[in-house]
Amino acid sequence: MNDDTIQDLKQFIAATVSQQTADLATKDDLNGLATKDDLSRIERKIDAVQAAVEQSAIGYTSTVDEQVQNHEKRITHLEHKAA
Repeated sequence: MNDDTIQDLKQFIAATVSQQTADLATKDDLNGLATKDDLSRIERKIDAVQAAVEQSAIGYTSTVDEQVQNHEKRITHLEHKAA
């Protein structure tokens, strides 16, 4: 093999490797991914939102339950008056 053939093979190999690795992530792409700290922060925010929703639901259901109890008292009171 002469030097020209070796250079052509090197160029061919370099081009083939470049084409095959073109879709792979670069270091810059990987730097943009979330870190463990980011994921922990997101999990804490989700937990806080979930707790707020739970507290809101508890307040709402207790209000509805109180209204139902009041209605039951009124109905019982009306039944006594009708009898």
